[in-house]
Amino acid sequence: MNARQNPLAKLEAFMQRVIETPFNRLFPSKMEPIEIARKLERAMDDNTMLQGEGRRLSPNVYDIYLSIKDHQQLSPGQTGLIRDWQNHLVEFAKRRHYTLKTVPIIRLHSDTSLRPGMVRIDTEQADQGGGLMATQALSAEQLANIRAQLATNQPLPGIDGGSSPNQGMHGRGSHSGAGHQGYAHHSNPGVAPTIPPTPQTPMPQAWLTIRLPQAGQQTYRIEKPLVNIGRQLSNDIIVEDKRVSRYHAQIKYQPDGQFAIFDLGSTNGITINNTPHMRQHILRNGDQFTIGSYDFYFERR
Repeated sequence: MNARQNPLAKLEAFMQRVIETPFNRLFPSKMEPIEIARKLERAMDDNTMLQGEGRRLSPNVYDIYLSIKDHQQLSPGQTGLIRDWQNHLVEFAKRRHYTLKTVPIIRLHSDTSLRPGMVRIDTEQADQGGGLMATQALSAEQLANIRAQLATNQPLPGIDGGSSPNQGMHGRGSHSGAGHQGYAHHSNPGVAPTIPPTPQTPMPQAWLTIRLPQAGQQTYRIEKPLVNIGRQLSNDIIVEDKRVSRYHAQIKYQPDGQFAIFDLGSTNGITINNTPHMRQHILRNGDQFTIGSYDFYFERR
């Protein structure tokens, strides 16, 4: 069976990126969910494969990458947004007469290489079992059932609950991140260790200013007791550097009200306040640490 993508669609998508990217850099604006929905449509169009008997098979996994600022803006309501985007893609596939293997799996990630207003969507064809869901054959009743399941958060074939950078997911390529927790090295490279958070006091305001190689800087607000850093796709802060381990470091809020950084058994360790190969450290206001080619400045109130 031969499968191929539409070359004209790929050219159109490339030209649109050429036009949009400089504009977004000059005039960054608040990221709106409807804009992401349009980009999901385009990602589906661009990556649909032509198969036998004229059937067009669309990808069923969509990884959405946003800047840290945009991700933090959207992540509090991401459960509802993901349901809306899933429903939107099902309707879009039906209108286009595309075939889906499952209800679309949509995952939201932050990526330090992206500026505010920029979006990257990676697609994948994952076989979740259970046969094909031919959207062109879906009846109105079937679509209503899908919408009802999404609205009530019931499990659907191939849906992982809308995983975010703070939840486990399938890693892929050179990207990385951690929704995984823990600060002891684990022998299985595909699974990060887990240490449950036990904060006893309300978290103070704290943030990291991240200086990127040749890309300015971004600010990451620390709003949860565990923040994971590394190359793996599911980390909270993704560091795209070959010298960085997939699960490299973790910032953990301690019961005594302090933030501590732990190395997760990485190869190159962490440079903290110009001291290399550190394995753990209590972070104080103004501390600096380096992971790969990224510099981090810690501040708290």
